[in-house]
Amino acid sequence: MKAFHFTLEAVGTVRQRQEQKAMEHYAQSLIVRRQAVEKLEAAERELSACWQEWRGRLAAGYTAAEAAQAHAYQRSLAQIRDECAQALATAERRVNATLKAMLVARKKREIVDKCFENQKARHQREVARGEQKFLDDLAGRRGNSILAWKSAESPL
Repeated sequence: MKAFHFTLEAVGTVRQRQEQKAMEHYAQSLIVRRQAVEKLEAAERELSACWQEWRGRLAAGYTAAEAAQAHAYQRSLAQIRDECAQALATAERRVNATLKAMLVARKKREIVDKCFENQKARHQREVARGEQKFLDDLAGRRGNSILAWKSAESPL
């Protein structure tokens, strides 16, 4: 009997590569999201510290010029925080998209794996059927030769 050969082996290799690339893209998007979270947290900490300092100085007495300068600085920090929040939202969308792409790639690879299993099982059934046929033929010949020998021994 012939050795097993998977007819979709090339497709399986392509699907595995696609899944690997999708997993790499997903991992990269997770890293980008983590960095965006860290930047947003840093911006929020800085803005909070700025507000704390402003409250302390306000109680101690700010000049109008200092108050205006502090307020402009707070607005710039708030703008940076908003930009970080937008970057985080973009990173979240990318994570979701790459997760979906990875799941699709995995599903496609699993389909090829299922075809492999089906072809392998079919091949094994054919091998078993061929072996059984061979054994049946061998047993049939042996039975015929024994009957022929017995009939040659006893003349009727």
